[in-house]
Amino acid sequence: MSAQDQAAGLRKWADLQRQQRGDEAPPEVTESPGPMTYRSPVVPSAAAMEPPVTPPKPKTPLMVTGLPDDGPIEVRKVSARLGQWAALGRAWAGDPADWDIRIVMPDAPELATLSQQHRRWALWVNSDADAFGRMYHLLKQLRQHNGPQRLLALHEPHLPRQGLLANLQQAAGDYLGIELLLLAR
Repeated sequence: MSAQDQAAGLRKWADLQRQQRGDEAPPEVTESPGPMTYRSPVVPSAAAMEPPVTPPKPKTPLMVTGLPDDGPIEVRKVSARLGQWAALGRAWAGDPADWDIRIVMPDAPELATLSQQHRRWALWVNSDADAFGRMYHLLKQLRQHNGPQRLLALHEPHLPRQGLLANLQQAAGDYLGIELLLLAR
C-alpha cells in the first residue's frame, strides 16, 4: 500500500469519526510532494462548546398570611422555616429556593380570587402573648373575605404543639370551618 493510499484512508477514517462526534469540520490537509503538512484545525465556536441550557424549573407558589408586608425580610423568614423542615427530612419542603413565597394580607381585595387560583396557603403564627387573639381575628377575616379553607401553620421551631397551636387549630375548625395543619416534630 502506498503512502498516498494510507493517508487517504486515514483522512476518511478521521472524517467519519468527526461526523459521528458531531464536530464542525475536519482540519484542512494540504497535499505536497514531500511529507504531509496540516493546517491548523478548525476550532468550534464558544457557543458550540457550551452545554445546552435547560429552562429554569417553575417555582411553586406559597401564599402566606399573618405577616406584615415587609417584602424580602418576611419572605426570608418563611424560606428559613421551610429550610429547617427540609433539614429535618420533610421531603415536601424541598429546596426553599423552589418556592415562590408571596405575602397576602387577610383583607386583600383579590383574596377570594387568589384562594381559588392557589392551593398552597400558610398562616404565620407568632408566639407572643397576644398571638391567639390576633391569629383568630386574622382567620376570621380570611373566612369573611372567602379566603382559603386550609392552611399550613408556619411558626418558630421552639413553639410547642400543645397550647397556642392546638387551641388555634381547634378554634379555626370548630368556629370558622378552616383546617389549620400542624406538623409533628
